[in-house]
Amino acid sequence: MKWYRLFGSEEGLKTALGNAGRKMVRIGEKRVCLFFHEGTYHAFDNLCPHNMHSLFGGNINFLKEIVCPLHGYRYSLKDGRECEGKSGDLTIHSLEIRADGVFLGLRN
Repeated sequence: MKWYRLFGSEEGLKTALGNAGRKMVRIGEKRVCLFFHEGTYHAFDNLCPHNMHSLFGGNINFLKEIVCPLHGYRYSLKDGRECEGKSGDLTIHSLEIRADGVFLGLRN
């Protein structure tokens, strides 16, 4: 896994997420959604595995699934699995808050 420093502190992350509690970051060609929901930070690929539509406009439901705004496909924020097995799984990324900043871990 390769780690990327996104912000200098958790406060920087909170500021970037804003009132909406979401931000998209770009690492090379990859776009990753950062969401804050019910006290937890989440990081996942921007594109829905079903139809490659942006998940940035989606919402997190009460089951802690990101819901694609295009066709309603739901992906677990714990492991990325599509809840009905109708498409491939979503890639979930590690997000760590450390003393020296906020880091995003991407698998090679």
